[in-house]
Amino acid sequence: LREAVFKVYGEELDYVFTEIRKKGCRHLIVDGKPIDISQQIELDETSVKELDAVVDRFVVNRAHEKAIKAGIAAALLVGDGLIQVHILKGANKAETDKFYRANTSATHHFVYGDIQPAYFMFNDPESACRTCGGLGVYKLTHPELLVPDPQRSIRGGCFVREAFNYKADNWDGRIMFSLAEALKFSLDTPWEKLPDKARAAMLYGIEKKFKVMTPPDAKELSKRHEWEGKEIGFGGIARRIERNYRRYRQRGEASSGMEAWLDKVMVEKICPDCDGARVRATRMLFTIAGKSVYEFGQMNFDELHAFLGTLKPTGRGADAGKQVLNEIRGRVELLLGIGLDYLNFNRRSGTLSGGESQRIRLSTQIGSGLMGMLYVLDEPSIGLHPKDNVKMIATLERLRDIGNTVIVVEHDEDTIRAADHVIEMGIGAGIHGGEVVAQGKLKDVLACKASPTGQFLSGKRAIATPKERRKGKGRSLVIRGARENNLKAIDVTIPLGQLVAITGASGSGKSTLINEILFKALWKRLEDTRTLPGAHDAVDGLEHVHKVVNIDQSPIGRNSRSNPATYIGFYDTIRDLFTKAPLSVERDYKPGRFSFNVKGGRCEECQGEGAITTQLYFMPDVEVTCGACKGARFNAETLEVTLRAKTIDDVLNMSVEEGVTFFKDEPAVGKKIEVLNDLGLGYLTLGQSATTLSGGEAQRIKIATELSKLQRAKHTVYILDEPTTGLHLADIEKLLESLNRLVNAGHSVLLIEHHLDVIKTADYVIDLGPEGGHAGGEVVVTGTPEEVAACKRSHTGRFLKAHLRT
Repeated sequence: LREAVFKVYGEELDYVFTEIRKKGCRHLIVDGKPIDISQQIELDETSVKELDAVVDRFVVNRAHEKAIKAGIAAALLVGDGLIQVHILKGANKAETDKFYRANTSATHHFVYGDIQPAYFMFNDPESACRTCGGLGVYKLTHPELLVPDPQRSIRGGCFVREAFNYKADNWDGRIMFSLAEALKFSLDTPWEKLPDKARAAMLYGIEKKFKVMTPPDAKELSKRHEWEGKEIGFGGIARRIERNYRRYRQRGEASSGMEAWLDKVMVEKICPDCDGARVRATRMLFTIAGKSVYEFGQMNFDELHAFLGTLKPTGRGADAGKQVLNEIRGRVELLLGIGLDYLNFNRRSGTLSGGESQRIRLSTQIGSGLMGMLYVLDEPSIGLHPKDNVKMIATLERLRDIGNTVIVVEHDEDTIRAADHVIEMGIGAGIHGGEVVAQGKLKDVLACKASPTGQFLSGKRAIATPKERRKGKGRSLVIRGARENNLKAIDVTIPLGQLVAITGASGSGKSTLINEILFKALWKRLEDTRTLPGAHDAVDGLEHVHKVVNIDQSPIGRNSRSNPATYIGFYDTIRDLFTKAPLSVERDYKPGRFSFNVKGGRCEECQGEGAITTQLYFMPDVEVTCGACKGARFNAETLEVTLRAKTIDDVLNMSVEEGVTFFKDEPAVGKKIEVLNDLGLGYLTLGQSATTLSGGEAQRIKIATELSKLQRAKHTVYILDEPTTGLHLADIEKLLESLNRLVNAGHSVLLIEHHLDVIKTADYVIDLGPEGGHAGGEVVVTGTPEEVAACKRSHTGRFLKAHLRT
């Protein structure tokens, strides 16, 4: 009685044998040959094709019925459910019958009978690909991560230390020296100059055995006789790491340290077993109109909608099939209606933007057909091209028309104009806001003289179109053969010394081109050689750039100790000023006295937090203002020191506007605070917790940091992905002033943007498309905003034309 054992891709035989031994088997048939795995055996892992575990042997007769049943039950626990009954009928005469535990063909491993939906779900353990566990990706080592500095030799440390560190006295050092002697290469030769054969042997191993030798620089020779002259094989550094990764996966443990280590030397690749399909191969045999479940998931929603329209159910289940098709098409139509035609069902949720996730949730609500509901949406226009925004507004109107109330927090002009009732809060932000400035119909807001929104919508106030465009100094970055994701091997020229807008329909490839290829190529050259840019041939002109900064909307800190003063760097100067106060000099206080991170000056009751957090099981933590310092974060002695009648707590609670006046005679602090004020952040406090800042506020603080340390001698490329998210037109005005300061200082600013008022102020526009997903990835038009507006093929140009008149 045998049970077939199917080895998962990359699984070591040692691991497979151990698992079989745990289940009580010691005899195997490997490629037709019997072996005893309780003995020490050596097999070539790459040549093993078939594994059968011998579970039991017995003579078939009625007296052995219980033993036979027990043997079959044991066999089902060993492998994957394929039982083989090997019947011996005398010398050299044998027959083999195969049986599966399920309704399955034992010859073709094909399941038949009633098929359930779970059969096609990668979340179901029985259906998920065994190699990747239903993830569709598998981690493999990457040579560029293992050898970040190919100009170094092995002895000089070309390998990343986490992977291999040459030492003559350890086992790895002896192996590497012996391998070098066997293949006739030097450990002192730079990696990039080594023969391909030598590099391949070090990374992926060598089949031929070689003798272990003693390196001449070895000092530890006490046990030399135990290993010198011994013939061994070598599996390679890359293979060893991959083996450790597999063992880590097999243990089913989660370790942040292990994950961080693996990230330094490994990259995610498409699973070699399922090729990204995430389900087992047998699931891919089922097709509808020639397409498997994976191929259905790969189609963009617009393609899927058209394809479903061609299907005509026939036969006994035709009526049920039509109902299912109509339901699916209806759901897909909802996704098309909110501008998500470029997505597909195989897209990972973790790669979706906040706006995309919000619109998907919105589609489920529309599909439910509920009435009498109140829906609240926060900026649903985020990430939407103007052509898709029209669809979004139509979807919101549809929700309203079926009997619901829709409240939208929004800055988008078209959405505001489409609203039945408008409520404007303000007039300013922070302490200058909190009042209703205007409300009513659109005409009521337009007529309100105090309304900033009304002024912009009525045309009384507008972001001006520049009278002339900057030409730069003739230098540029040229991306050649960009083909990551949906980019179609395009060449893109990005002029330096200008404000450049990268535009195009949602999903057209803007972020892929700039963030995945250009930014990573610059980062690889300037900061970290282990960075892996997206697929492309080359980037010309990198030598013109000395620094690259990606100013995104991620938080400036993860806890309450991070704030604008510490992030921009003027808090150190403020502490120095307090140490010069008479009382500080008298008490010999140092700058650390005025830090809430250091013992001495901070309140020890709350350890400088200003609040005490109580952790509750099964409920959110409770935060209470510290009773000792009353939220001031410092002890009483520290708060006795004043700077122009202000304590350190008073200064941290000062608004940026107040800070500009208070520190006007201290340029080291005052100028940096003034930059924050110029960016429209005057309402923030200097010590405001980073956890309370929005993404837009965090991004502007990062811009302020860059403006406060401008260097004209070194050319910097600044990259911003949709910086207008969450900003009113009045704030966008201030943002553009600051970005233009960066360009006027001789630097380059690249904006991935949909906002037409920003695009029209750019010196140069690169429009990708024409659509999203598979229908995108091309350069539609490049040039000034006027040249883009003249291009009939460009969706951006069509909408931009009207804005250029203002």
